[in-house]
Amino acid sequence: MSDEPKRALVLSGGGGRGAYACGVYKYLEKEGLTPDILVGTSIGAISAAAIASGKSAAEMEEAWLNTRTRDIQRFWRLRPWRSIYDTKPWYRTLRRFIDFNGLAETDKHVIVTATEVETGSLRIFDNQETGLTPAHILASCSIPLVYPWTQVGGYHYWDGAVMANTPLAAAIDAGADEIVVVLLSPFGERRIRLPRRPWEALTVVLDLALIATFENDVKQLENVNRLVAAKIDEKHRQIRCQVIVPSEETDLSRIIRYEPAVSRRLIDLGYADAKRVLAGN
Repeated sequence: MSDEPKRALVLSGGGGRGAYACGVYKYLEKEGLTPDILVGTSIGAISAAAIASGKSAAEMEEAWLNTRTRDIQRFWRLRPWRSIYDTKPWYRTLRRFIDFNGLAETDKHVIVTATEVETGSLRIFDNQETGLTPAHILASCSIPLVYPWTQVGGYHYWDGAVMANTPLAAAIDAGADEIVVVLLSPFGERRIRLPRRPWEALTVVLDLALIATFENDVKQLENVNRLVAAKIDEKHRQIRCQVIVPSEETDLSRIIRYEPAVSRRLIDLGYADAKRVLAGN
């Protein structure tokens, strides 16, 4: 049995800001820090599945630079609205990012999350228990009101971020010893620009909600690590966790906007931030 620590990559949601995670993975790949466990929510679920399916950082980068908003969503046509946008374009675009045959054969442990509408609970889709299909991935991306829910089996699903935008606990439960978290929302000390319009207030509230569960998970992990180090807690193990977050402000409107020029900037920023945080560690 290998003594190598299990490495996990946890990817948060954030829509078009997800190009940042591509830049982080580009650095990880270059340094040989490829993960054994991939956990993702929303756009993070797409990135997690893409990596596990065998896509290289260069291929993911190409996919991002060839993706525009029209490739993701459109206003509803000739049918009653259940949301602002219809995500039928996403089904086609997903195959630009993910090799589903490769995903079915991967030796990586892949976990994506969604929110079960009927029960209001967080649902874990684990490739060790079920084959991950485009519907499973889009279920994780179905932002309430913005996009329609996605049906998988007999249940309907909204974005996993409704319950946990950055599912750190899922990586711990999967046996990770080292975790790299790519967070697309502000973390730690922050100074929020006062919103002056209703939609600006809505985006700020959304971002704060997205980060709340993660901050709680980090505090719990830090407490457990302290108890393990003090040999008070013998049931758990120490887990190293590093968080990579954009060092520059990213426009919240990017959650539903995809533009190659912005993706290029975010990829470069993700690479630079990953290098700054991880180099020498």
